[in-house]
Amino acid sequence: MTTIKIKLLLLLIAFAITSCGFQLRGSYSIPYQAVYVQADVDSRVGRALKKKIDRKYKDMLVDAASAAEVVINIVTENLTRSISVLSNSGSVDEFELGYSVQYKFYSPQDESSALSNQIILSRKITFSDQNIASSSSEERSLITDMADEGATRILVRLSRGGI
Repeated sequence: MTTIKIKLLLLLIAFAITSCGFQLRGSYSIPYQAVYVQADVDSRVGRALKKKIDRKYKDMLVDAASAAEVVINIVTENLTRSISVLSNSGSVDEFELGYSVQYKFYSPQDESSALSNQIILSRKITFSDQNIASSSSEERSLITDMADEGATRILVRLSRGGI
């Protein structure tokens, strides 16, 4: 009897989740056939965008803006590092990493209709004077994670009618 109640409860939860429009974060479907990513060579978000698009849609990336239906232009990327928590002795216990990306979408035929947006991401990182190597490795990993999340957010925005 209790297994039937559990199954009914799970079924009710499943219906409630699907009826409210719940979607997994980061799901996107790009409504264009040809996309050009315009970014600096050292742009983390640019690399992540190209990798994500190429992985999901094999022949969607084009080599020239003129051949694209939409251009994703990574205007600026800024990484900041600020002290978040100090210990009683005055040493740093925690940093806050900030990553902001300014980007715009536009059609190569009409660049004046560009939509400019900004994404701001932040992560906290604990710091230890004894484990500087592991702290710097964790910081690099968090920066890569923020760039990857920024790329996903840009693609989700593009899938919802970027231009």
